[in-house]
Amino acid sequence: MHKIIWVDFMRIIKNIQNFLLDQDYYIDMFNNCLHIYYYDTLNTLSDKVIEVKLKEFVLLIEGSELSILNMDNHEMLIKGIINNMRFIR
Repeated sequence: MHKIIWVDFMRIIKNIQNFLLDQDYYIDMFNNCLHIYYYDTLNTLSDKVIEVKLKEFVLLIEGSELSILNMDNHEMLIKGIINNMRFIR
């Protein structure tokens, strides 16, 4: 139970930081997952490729065993073995 409270607390802290810094997006590693905050749309989803549209670019993630662990309107957690990640404008 304490771990869940800590995870929720860290998410709240990251959301506050993003609000205060007024960023268009935020990408980091969280619990061995790729955390993307403020994405627009999910363009492609497979176990080898995930393509996410953000405000200024498309984020292309390539690897194996890729999956979306958690997702809501503004953020997602991607799990798997990431071999390559690039920005496409």
